[in-house]
Amino acid sequence: MRRKDLLFVSTRWDMAKKSNWIICFLFVCPLLLQAGGNASHILYFKDKPTELICSANTDSRDIPVNAAYIAALRQQGIDVISVSKWLNAALVKAVPQAIAQAGNMPFVESVQHIPVRQQSAIVNIQSLQTCTEIQDFEDNYVSSFAQFHLLNGEYLHEMGYRGEEMKIAVCDNGFYNANNNTAFAEVFSDNRVKDTYDFVNSETAVYNEISGAHGSNCLSLIAGKKENEFIGTATKADYYLYHTENNTSETLQEEFNLALALERCHEQGVQVVSVSLGYFEFENAAENFDTTEMKKNNTPGAKAVNIAASKGILVCVAAGNEGASSWKYITSPGNADSAFTIAAVNSSGTPANFTGYALSSDTRIKPNVAAMGVGTAILNTNGTVSNGNGTSYACPSIAGLSACLWQAFPDKTNWEIKTAIEQSASKYLNPDKRIGYGIPDFKKAYQLLANPTFVSAPSLENEIRFYPVPVQHTLYMQSDDNIRVESLQLFNAVGQTVMEVRRPSQQDWDVSHLSKGMYLVQVTTDKGILLKKLIKD
Repeated sequence: MRRKDLLFVSTRWDMAKKSNWIICFLFVCPLLLQAGGNASHILYFKDKPTELICSANTDSRDIPVNAAYIAALRQQGIDVISVSKWLNAALVKAVPQAIAQAGNMPFVESVQHIPVRQQSAIVNIQSLQTCTEIQDFEDNYVSSFAQFHLLNGEYLHEMGYRGEEMKIAVCDNGFYNANNNTAFAEVFSDNRVKDTYDFVNSETAVYNEISGAHGSNCLSLIAGKKENEFIGTATKADYYLYHTENNTSETLQEEFNLALALERCHEQGVQVVSVSLGYFEFENAAENFDTTEMKKNNTPGAKAVNIAASKGILVCVAAGNEGASSWKYITSPGNADSAFTIAAVNSSGTPANFTGYALSSDTRIKPNVAAMGVGTAILNTNGTVSNGNGTSYACPSIAGLSACLWQAFPDKTNWEIKTAIEQSASKYLNPDKRIGYGIPDFKKAYQLLANPTFVSAPSLENEIRFYPVPVQHTLYMQSDDNIRVESLQLFNAVGQTVMEVRRPSQQDWDVSHLSKGMYLVQVTTDKGILLKKLIKD
């Protein structure tokens, strides 16, 4: 992994009425691999116990790994460090001979090597300059108002939604000094940190590593508060803090840690997760991801994100800061199909030069949306306002506001919340590979969900179909007999109505006169509203 995908970009920036910047340099020297001795591996198993029965809230992926397999590995002198039921795999450490024997065991599907470091040579130097000039915006937002207002997020706060009763998890590199930081005083006094775990060191303490400042900074964008200066996006939620990133090395084990953390999120009933981590390049070149893998959801983190989303969790993931590098693309697990992948823009909505691109051959809309990640106001580990750059800081802003939106509509699914946010965004009709659907408007998202006929359910998707796609001359609609179509509207890329039919008597329309491009068709029925995109060729 490139560490700048975890930390903010080391770029100087200028912002109106401010002359502050935050710079983070990380110097990674070549590490020496330990020759011989124990080495870490991921062992993937072929199956699970068949006698165990799933409950109404679980499925086969929640069945624990076969205990007999773990016992057999230990009998071979293999140290089993951790086990993932979702991946049906174990993280182990052993001498090469024992690993070779394990690979030949009948229940082992595959073996993935993770090298052991003899030493770490990562030097983390941070320079955080506090804001000495605070522009007088509204209420308590002040320095955080620009990033709020870009998303129209203050609307949710004005409606009284600040995350109460919502469960938000942050997976990061630790949360240095968060328990003593005045930025989180209200959170700790209210006992709203409900669970913590360090998956790197197998302990519950997550506040002690100085190099864990990044996690604290990201948490401040959700939970932080400084009177008359700064407020986070969901300051009244309950929080689950998980340390998954190893600050002394870069290995595939960190994605395995993330998978374990997402499993724990599901067990704890977490609804929204913020992941400001990204992986593609490791210290062992054999572990590096290529673009083929990034499209196949093959990485451990991507697999876990997809499973978490299928279980009702909204997983927000930073797109990564490789847009200006030779890699250029979104990192894992932001590449996952079901990840809510967040790009970075400045306060004017211009994409950051570092925000990761979608693959040119990828037909998916990635990233999904964007938020402010240039000159973003945060509360640092001392509780003072600072500013930083990176998709790491765009991601938690969206995660927090998504939780507030979900608080307003608790009966909606993670997919309906995500869809409403996407449909509210600035480029919904003409998404691109830099910022996806664009910058969300949380007031519009609220209004979409508040509409009693708002539907994104699969039922209407299956009952009303349009063809051909793309269309050139005649657009055909096919609907089931039990659907009564009240109206059909066609909108162009700037939201103008280019066609409207009330109680249509026919199901074909001439669209040859329309310009080429993306259109949105809205079908109002007695069962709700269906929104679909169409391409005019």
